[in-house]
Amino acid sequence: MHAREELKNLLDTLATQRDELIVQAHLARLEAEEDWLKMEQQLEHLRAKAGQAGAVGVDTAREVLAAAKLAGEEIARGYERLRRTL
Repeated sequence: MHAREELKNLLDTLATQRDELIVQAHLARLEAEEDWLKMEQQLEHLRAKAGQAGAVGVDTAREVLAAAKLAGEEIARGYERLRRTL
């Protein structure tokens, strides 16, 4: 193979790899945005529940707190997944 052909093959291979990475990065960005929106909705839901906790009895407040802790842990895990992705 001639040097010119080898160089063309190398450039073609690099262009293909680059294009594949562009597509993968785009898909990863879309997935991260989708995950982010879900976590934002969960956080807003948690904030709404926290606002309601003061208006209920002690037993119910404990139940709300337990559920809120679980939801908060889930959101924190989601944020950590995104952090690792980035």
